[in-house]
This record gives sequence, structure tokens and C-alpha cells, in this order.
Amino acid sequence: MTKARLISLRDILLLVVGASLYTLAYPPYAWSVAAWVTLTPLFLVLRGKSPRAGFVAGLLFGVFACIGVTAWVHFAIAAYFSLPFPLDVICTFLSYVCFGGLYMGIVSALMCMLLRSFAQGTVPTWLRWSAVPALWVCGEYVRSTLVTGFSWGVLGYTQYQQLSFIQIADITGVYGLSFLLALSSDIVTEGILASGYYRKQGDTSPRVSFPWIPLVAFTVTFLCSLWYGVQKLRHYMVPPSEAPLAVALVRGDVPGEQRWQRMYYGSTLLTYLSLTRRHLGTVQPAPVIWPEFALGFHLDQEPRLRAQLNWFTKELNTFLLLGAPRTQIQDGVQHFYNSAYLLAPGGALVDVYDKKQLVPFAEYSLPFLPTFTNHTAEAPSEFTPGTRSTVFPLANNVFGVMICYEVTYPYLARDLVLNGAQFLVNIANDTWLNAGGEVAATQHFALAVFRAVENRRVLVHVATQGISGFVDPSGRPSQESAAHEGVLIGNVAPHDTKTIYTHYGDWFVWLSAGVALATLLWPVRSRYRQEKRP
Repeated sequence: MTKARLISLRDILLLVVGASLYTLAYPPYAWSVAAWVTLTPLFLVLRGKSPRAGFVAGLLFGVFACIGVTAWVHFAIAAYFSLPFPLDVICTFLSYVCFGGLYMGIVSALMCMLLRSFAQGTVPTWLRWSAVPALWVCGEYVRSTLVTGFSWGVLGYTQYQQLSFIQIADITGVYGLSFLLALSSDIVTEGILASGYYRKQGDTSPRVSFPWIPLVAFTVTFLCSLWYGVQKLRHYMVPPSEAPLAVALVRGDVPGEQRWQRMYYGSTLLTYLSLTRRHLGTVQPAPVIWPEFALGFHLDQEPRLRAQLNWFTKELNTFLLLGAPRTQIQDGVQHFYNSAYLLAPGGALVDVYDKKQLVPFAEYSLPFLPTFTNHTAEAPSEFTPGTRSTVFPLANNVFGVMICYEVTYPYLARDLVLNGAQFLVNIANDTWLNAGGEVAATQHFALAVFRAVENRRVLVHVATQGISGFVDPSGRPSQESAAHEGVLIGNVAPHDTKTIYTHYGDWFVWLSAGVALATLLWPVRSRYRQEKRP
């Protein structure tokens, strides 16, 4: 069977419409209402398809959605790896296939198997409405965690501005929102089929009935979610009982090209020192936070520059959290780390956190695949992942740090809170993402909102470029700034409560996996019972 027989031009147009809705639902457009029907075109295409045709449809839908949502990947690849045309386009397309298309293709193939079982009556109707969204959730989770993992583009993140709705994330995580969004698209699909307006050529199957019962169940669940969200928003509008901390976020407008160049070590440090002194005035924050790779040199190998940092923290009498590389020799091998240092007043090192979730190709190479960057001791591109979920103590509080896109991994924030973190900090270097505009940085901040809601912690986000700001435990951002240089000062209220999500993690995903697996295996169970009958 040729590819032309697998999907038609009409199918491709529908997939483009669905991917366009997906794109509009994500920042910078943030038309969150589009997310409630964005999967409907895909579900229409999958009706009556074989698993192989479903895989092709899902693959195309995934690639089209990646092109729309993450068009900035092309500019980031071209800028970071200095790849010429057309090699940059080829690498971008392959990344879309590997990190989006393949997963959606597999999920779509499995959905075709489910839909066929439903049509044949081998699976109970009551499983119909939970199995499809459950399978979608499983696909998102696998894509976000398997091998390198890439959670950019998870459907639930489109609702980051709908505060009343996203509060359920402290129970189900972001995947609970994805479930409801996928269910909504499925109900709309069945409604369209019931109306008779969409019928494929040669389709003689009887018209399906309108899904009244699933629609009522969905409406009740949605209203309960909104009620829960309103209650939580009211709760977190009450001022905290503990005195808030004053936290300063410092952004220096240092070109990314100056990273790893010794001639700029001193000027970069001077930029951050002068910015901090100039804007703090009489305010004494604890801590002052500089972004990821604010300093592009190893602190232990530059004693004169380190001495300036010591005098600076002593002068301000405050803690300083900063991003900088770290090197360590173990068993005769030199290891490089992307790290966050906390310096006490006077310059003493309190502790260090080494980034655990590294960026493939940019911070480490995948086996059997080519590398696009040169690795040297002076300019390392091969980093070692950290092994500790470090929590940093202040005078009376404890906080945890995630570096750059680590904030897109829910388990990292959860581990920090379980280890005692009372608020969360995300330091990032979004300079290389901004080659295609500030779309990626805006999306980065939107994803970070959910880590605050899931664990009910204030999240502080400071980036070299893009958006910096504060997010309260209800997901409400404040003091957002897209300026390339300056200082933001905000109050952070420490929290100690732990949510259902913090305690039990991705239990909703495992429940969805159980439902999807049981539904896929149901026909096998039915055939086995029939064979056992006399």
C-alpha cells in the first residue's frame, strides 16, 4: 500500500487545521480556547483508518504541530551550532520527527486499534470515553520522559493563563489538564460525526448517536475543576503568615558570543556587580540571584575574580546565587558541570547544585550520533549530569534550584520540595533561544507556571534574556520583565505544605496507563473467554 492510499489530501488539510489550532493555543498567541478542539481534526482523520495509516497521520500531525509551536528551534539550531543551510533545516526536521512526530504517530496507531475495537463492539462503551484521552496522556508522558525527554508542547500547558482551571494541577499534575482537553476534542469529534456533516467517501456505516452522557460527565467534571480552582485562588489571596523575603533578580545584557572567552571574564563580572549595586539602593535582599552562566569561568580557577565576589557579598551582606561552570577530576578524568553556586555574606561557598537534566547535543552527545560542537577544557560542550537534588539554606529558609529547561520536568521540582524546599528558583540562559525572537522564552516562562501550582511554591524565574519574574503558588505571575538588563525585586513567601501531587507524583499518568492498557487488551480477554466456552 502506497503512502497516497494511507491518507488523502483531505486528511492532510485536516491535520494542518489541527496543528494550526495547536499553534494558536500556545504562546505567544495563547488562544487557550483553541486547545479544547485542537485534536478534533486528528480524531476525524483516524476514524476508520488502519494502525499503519494512523501512524502516518499522527506523524504528520506531530511534525506540523512542532513546526507551528517550536518554529524557533530552527533559529536556535542555526545560531548555537553554526550550521549552514540546508543542514540546519534537515536537523530541525529530524528533531521534529524524533521529539514529536514519532510519539504522536505511535499514539495515533494505538488509537486506531481502540476505535476499531469500539466499532466492532468488543470493548464496553463505558471505556470508550476514558481510553482515548488516557492514551493521549500516556503518549505525552512517554515523550516527556523517555531517553532525553522533551515536554515542550504538552497540551495542558496551553491553559497557563486560565488560573481557575489549572489549580487541579496540584492533584493530577499538568497531565490532568491534557486529559480533559483531549476528552473535549473527542466529544466534539463524535458530535460532528453524529450530525452527519463529516462522512468519508464510501462510508456506509450507520450514523453514530450524539454523545450526551459523555458530554454531561465532562461538563460536571469541568465545573468541579473550576469550583476547586476558585477555592484555591481565594485561599492564596490571603497574605502569608510568615514574613516574606526580598529577592533580587539581576539580568546583565552580556552577548552570548562572549561566553568562554577569557578576555571578557572581568567585564562580565563587572557588569553584574555594577548592575546589582546600582539598583539595590537601600534594599537588602536575601538572596540576590544571577542567571545561568552569568559568569563563564570556573570560580576556583580565577582567584582574583573570586576575591571580588567575596568582597561584594560582604559589602552587601547578603547571599548570592549565581550560575557558572564547575570542573572536577574524578578517577583521573576531568568532568564539567553546569552549576549554581550559593555564596554566603563574605563569599564562603554554602553549597552547589549541578544541573541534572542536560540538553542533548548542546550539553552532551547522544551515542552513535554526530556532534556539532567542539569540546575543550577552555570551552566545554560535554557536561556531566549532577546527582543531587540540592536544597540551599538561607538564614531561616530553604530553597531549591532548577537550571534552564529543567523547569519543564515536573519530577525535578517535586524532588526539591520533598527535600524541604520552601520556594523554587529557575535560573536560565535564554540567549540562544532568542535567535528566532522571544517566542521560546515566553513559552519557557509559561511552562514554569505549572511547577508553582503543582507544588504550591513561589517560583522565581530569572533569565539572561526573555522573561524574568515571580510566580505565586496559584500560578499568578507578577513583576514580569522582558528587559535585557536590569534588576527586579520581589517578595517571596516561603511555604511548607505539600500537595497531593507532591506526595504521589504522576499517579494520574499511571492510572491513565492502566485504563489504556486494559482497553487495548480487552479484545484479547473477550476472545479468550469465547474460546473457553464449551
